[in-house]
Amino acid sequence: MQQRFRNMCLGALVAVAASCSSGNSTSSSATPSIVVTYSALGDVVQHLVGDTAQVVVIIPNGQDQHDFSPSAKDIELMNSASLVVSNGLDLEEGLEDALVQAEKSGVPVFHISDHVTLRSLTSEDTGHGHGGGKDPHIWLDPETLVEAIPALTAALEETLNVDLSKKEEKVTTDLKTLSTSIRSTFSGIDKCTLVTGHDSLQYFAARYGCKVVGAVIPSYSTAAEASAGDLAALKTLAQQENVRVIFTELGTPADVAALLSKELGVKLQELSTHVLPSGGGYKEMMLNLASSIASGLK
Repeated sequence: MQQRFRNMCLGALVAVAASCSSGNSTSSSATPSIVVTYSALGDVVQHLVGDTAQVVVIIPNGQDQHDFSPSAKDIELMNSASLVVSNGLDLEEGLEDALVQAEKSGVPVFHISDHVTLRSLTSEDTGHGHGGGKDPHIWLDPETLVEAIPALTAALEETLNVDLSKKEEKVTTDLKTLSTSIRSTFSGIDKCTLVTGHDSLQYFAARYGCKVVGAVIPSYSTAAEASAGDLAALKTLAQQENVRVIFTELGTPADVAALLSKELGVKLQELSTHVLPSGGGYKEMMLNLASSIASGLK
């Protein structure tokens, strides 16, 4: 009931914002506006466009992408953008109606998920039967993100009418170098076995030789809930795999994680999978993430 009410309110906001912004979507004198849904992706886009456009991030840094509802101002920003860049695959659940409206209003929308190799969640990934669907947590593997850079650059060049080839080359090189650095972080780890807050680290695990045993919330979305059966199955798997730490993250239910930690006799360690560090960007976030996982496993 609460979710349906939120959707009704969002639908009303979208309609109002669309009517307010109609006819004001372009301005020859204004700096082009590239609207990006979340901060990690926004940082990558900023490095691609430099000072040729204004990059506006809708979901505030530190806010769970799965649990964000836009304001009328946010929706208006999307409807008046030169280009909107989103993750796709319903990662930005609360923005779906607004993204659809922006496209209907004639705003080009670029979905990163349309241009990368996607992973599917299967029972083999988690150890219990919550298979199906495509994993939206693309940004947690720099090399998967690299796959989208050529198409993203082309979309930005078409929108801005500029040559971004040199920036494309640098961003691609930087992402590949970042991945090499992350891989070296795990060089001394014999067994990288993970229990996570929700199913967010499958891309990361596959790239860097880790195994996700399961998640406190066995879903791609933190908006989901775990049943008693889910938690019992996770506890059994964690014991079988000799898991020594539960990695929590933004959106992990703290009371459930604390109970599992106590029952298993393992520590809790918080990861930053969605939040850019103060004074840093995507690169620093990913290096911090790798370092936190590696230190937690030692």
